[in-house]
Amino acid sequence: MKQSTRCDLYDRALTALTGERPEGDEQASSVPVSRYLSEHHFEQERNLLLRRPIPVAPASELAAAGDWLSLDCHDTPLLLVRQPDGTVRAFLNVCRHRGARVAPAGRGQGARAFVCPYHAWTYKPDGDLKGLPRDFGFPCLDRSRSGLRQLAVSERAGMIWLILDPDRADQDIDPYLDPLMTELEALDLTNPQGFASRSYLVKANWKLLVDGSFEAYHFKIAHRNTIAHMFTDNLQIIDEFDLNRRLFLLKANFDPASPPSRDRFQPRDHGNIIYYFFPNTTFLVQPDHTQFSTLEPLAPGLTRVHETTLLPQGPDSDKARNYWQANVDLYRRTLAEDYDLAESIQSGLASGANEALTFGTFEYSAPRFHRQLQQLLEQP
Repeated sequence: MKQSTRCDLYDRALTALTGERPEGDEQASSVPVSRYLSEHHFEQERNLLLRRPIPVAPASELAAAGDWLSLDCHDTPLLLVRQPDGTVRAFLNVCRHRGARVAPAGRGQGARAFVCPYHAWTYKPDGDLKGLPRDFGFPCLDRSRSGLRQLAVSERAGMIWLILDPDRADQDIDPYLDPLMTELEALDLTNPQGFASRSYLVKANWKLLVDGSFEAYHFKIAHRNTIAHMFTDNLQIIDEFDLNRRLFLLKANFDPASPPSRDRFQPRDHGNIIYYFFPNTTFLVQPDHTQFSTLEPLAPGLTRVHETTLLPQGPDSDKARNYWQANVDLYRRTLAEDYDLAESIQSGLASGANEALTFGTFEYSAPRFHRQLQQLLEQP
């Protein structure tokens, strides 16, 4: 993080602690309840997600050339393969003959070819069609156009990012993420190791989970049994980078009566830094590691959450594994408090109690997210 950015966060934190806080001069606003319930609105959002970069796996899971990973994401079968030149290629895991899944779900090493289990059409690790039985039966087959469908791919901040629409395979992912991604990567995230990955279901609309990350108003109440005592009440400093955001949640160890040195101020030692990448991905930066999370909407009231802890290096002893697992466990207990409340909200949305959800002035970032999302959905 640049010195100018650190000093700016320092100055704004000190001003907020000694004057009016939190930041945000917008009016209170609301979001219609229908946006969390509508099937039509949900399908529009799902279609949008196919056109934007989505992180699908830690890059450390493909450590060497020939390593491969087969998984489903947003109902799309994917195949990721590390190439001899060190890059990763991503494909739709769908045979170009009759559409069967080529590689079984899971992972492997040293891939030389992928063979479809239906008719043995065979593909090279780079996705090209290598061969097929009785090829004389396909006299018009253009092999150069019959390889696995490729997807746009990029490795950033220890994750593999894809655009799931194969018609956008030539699209550059990095402009969607920079300049904020470059700042994030400078915080020891150029080659992190994935640890304690998991996926699980939350019975709530995905946007309710996003809403909770955009305000600190709930912290002292919702997290009173976990981490509330570590943080300043209702103070979050937010910067926008187009559709992406940096959110700085200030810790209680920043004492305005005896503040840390401005020139040597390190934000991650005095707060949690959340890097949010529109529309559904966050990196929570802590002093010595980062928690990654992305949301996969499954239905208006159901979301699959994917999590990975990104470490500067993999644990090499039981002591190190226990240390990192203790951090993961605290994070998960805290997040469970948020997601339990999201399920509680979802269960009451259709009751008719509210036509809209209300957001105060210091919760301004959540309705701004909804407005930005709505603008994109309304574009042709």
